[in-house]
Amino acid sequence: MKHRFFRLLAIFCISFPVQAAQAGGLASKVRDLAKKAPLRTAQWGVCVKDAGTGKTLVDWDSDKSLVPGSTLKLFVTAAALSSLGPEFRFSTLLRHDGAVSAGVLKGNLVIRGGGDPSLGSTLVRGGRPMEAVFADWLKALSDKGIKAVQGDVVGDNTLFEGPPIPGSWPWEDAGNYYAAPADALTINDNLYHLYFAPGPGVGADAEVLRMEPEIPGLKFVNFMKTGPEDSGDNGYVYNIPAGYHAVLRGTLPAGRKEFAIKGAIPEPALFAAQAFAGFLRKSAIKVVGQARLLRKPVSYDEEKVLCRTPSVPLRDIVRLTNKRSFNLYAEMLSRAVALRTGRPASVEGANLAVREHLRSAGIDMAGVRIEDACGLSRLDLVTARAMTDALVFMAKSRFFADYHESLAFPGDPEGFGHIKSFGRGTELEKSLRIKSGSLSGVRSYSGYLRNKAGRLLAFTFIVNNYAASPAEIEKIHEELLLALAQGRGG
Repeated sequence: MKHRFFRLLAIFCISFPVQAAQAGGLASKVRDLAKKAPLRTAQWGVCVKDAGTGKTLVDWDSDKSLVPGSTLKLFVTAAALSSLGPEFRFSTLLRHDGAVSAGVLKGNLVIRGGGDPSLGSTLVRGGRPMEAVFADWLKALSDKGIKAVQGDVVGDNTLFEGPPIPGSWPWEDAGNYYAAPADALTINDNLYHLYFAPGPGVGADAEVLRMEPEIPGLKFVNFMKTGPEDSGDNGYVYNIPAGYHAVLRGTLPAGRKEFAIKGAIPEPALFAAQAFAGFLRKSAIKVVGQARLLRKPVSYDEEKVLCRTPSVPLRDIVRLTNKRSFNLYAEMLSRAVALRTGRPASVEGANLAVREHLRSAGIDMAGVRIEDACGLSRLDLVTARAMTDALVFMAKSRFFADYHESLAFPGDPEGFGHIKSFGRGTELEKSLRIKSGSLSGVRSYSGYLRNKAGRLLAFTFIVNNYAASPAEIEKIHEELLLALAQGRGG
């Protein structure tokens, strides 16, 4: 036993000077890169810490306020896991406000949104499609003997307050799925697919074929064109929340029989009511009234609850939020944090709740500005040090396993965008968990890396206003992480 102790002590004493020397070499490399193109004219913040001890290993302008992009989601998902727990489940209620007599509901059916981002989603692990949820609600009606509804089908989204999207989001993003409104009654990920038939050649019109699911009343002015083959999705939907006249612009690749883009449902709670009313009618349940929104919160009688639909566990929502960088889920998670802390579930209340949660965890929030939960706003500001400190905090948390698992690894089949190929075919495949962020002129990388000495490192790199291609910036950071993992520094 005594010999084993001295062996461990020897390893401890050796590994830390080696790690310090390796980090010193990497710090020198970072300094050299910062003085050369393409980073010399950019703003670059770097912070690497030992996740176990909190010791700073590499630091370059880590206190500078920089636009983070989607790495901001790491703040929100940390706050959600810590305040709600990985087993937390949202709940959506189906209730009525009348009386049932001879198979007829003399009153309204009300779908009470509980802030569940995963309702009717097939993207999230364990999710169920909208029709399966509706089938459960239909069974609840049948169990009560309800065969007709004399009133309306009402979507109740009053749990959330204020505008459904932050005012600092670019107008041109608002009609697209990645800027979908955060609604207390969300369904089908608040998105629809719009299918086109690209034209025969570059510059030809791209014809709209169909919308899935069909959003009642939504009309399009179509300026979509056909681009070169393999040019990808460069099509955009220009619209606003609660707007039903959208403009379509951009290009879609030639050589396809059909091609789909994703738009944001203008009023998710209203659509949920409309879709359920349609489902009931197709299922031979007569609905006399219309689908509509509830405009003001009302109290309800527990005895009139027909069905409670739980969400998937929070850990799976966090997993999708980080791996797929799903903006809607981040926005809704921040509102859940607000509600848990007694704040209003508004954009402002949610942003404040996340900030205060991190501050109370001991993270220095000087230089940090949170304008949304997902990082789409260019007014968000983060320091590399604050982001790395949040990662260190979570590494010591009992929720670390779920947080760590929510981050993508190189070649991750659940990953999204360029990060799927980051570090692929290298030793980073076994040692790296990462979240990236990207906007025009913005690239950020945060996460965890286990080095050859077995130490878990937390890192953040944020670069703004670089004069290079995104691929070049990505390659620089991939090589830095490889050096950190391999113990090479210069």
